[in-house]
Amino acid sequence: MGVLSINLLGGYKMPMVGFGTAGKNEDGRLEVALNTALENGYRHIDTAYIYENEEEVGKVLQKWISSGKIQREELFIVTKLPPFANTPERVEEALKESLNRLQLDYVDQYLIHFPVWMEPKDPQSKSELIPHKTDLIALWKKMEEQVDARRTRTIGLSNFSQQQISKILKNARIKPAALQIEVHIYNQSDKLINYAQTNGLIVVAYSPLGAVGRIVYSEDSGLKYVI
Repeated sequence: MGVLSINLLGGYKMPMVGFGTAGKNEDGRLEVALNTALENGYRHIDTAYIYENEEEVGKVLQKWISSGKIQREELFIVTKLPPFANTPERVEEALKESLNRLQLDYVDQYLIHFPVWMEPKDPQSKSELIPHKTDLIALWKKMEEQVDARRTRTIGLSNFSQQQISKILKNARIKPAALQIEVHIYNQSDKLINYAQTNGLIVVAYSPLGAVGRIVYSEDSGLKYVI
């Protein structure tokens, strides 16, 4: 499968179709799905700390790389800063941990997953998070340092509003290369997309076929259905 690429700030190319890894991973389904995706030409692979699958993604990628079936430079790997690490002092540590799990020297894109800091109520389980505001400008400066250190080639945002993006753009030394948001027929976000594209951000849609398992009520039929 040939996949077109799009140019990012910094001169890097990103395949326009990616393989997302969020969701339940029962009975090794992710390994099977990711191998199938790679066999069929996918090279843009998206993961995140909170998906709890970086280690498994890394194992699959390393098998492909070590076997010579694929070169690291052919891949475009995305992971994300977890919300409980959304403080300037945690950025470097969080990315290093992700790289270790992925068995990579660098990722192609590192995103701030959410624009708030979420503190674990129980530091051991991290199952219940309490949201707090964070200093987005200071956080972004630490993201820029990860580019300088070559731990990531590009940096970007996820689930940010226009106001939050504007704050970053006004203070950025390295501009965000991408904005990842939920986009599908039920959530089109035209104004936000136009704003991002006007300011040079590539918009990456997640859940393009609809959010998995979300129940929608149809006024016309009176029926509930899952998208």
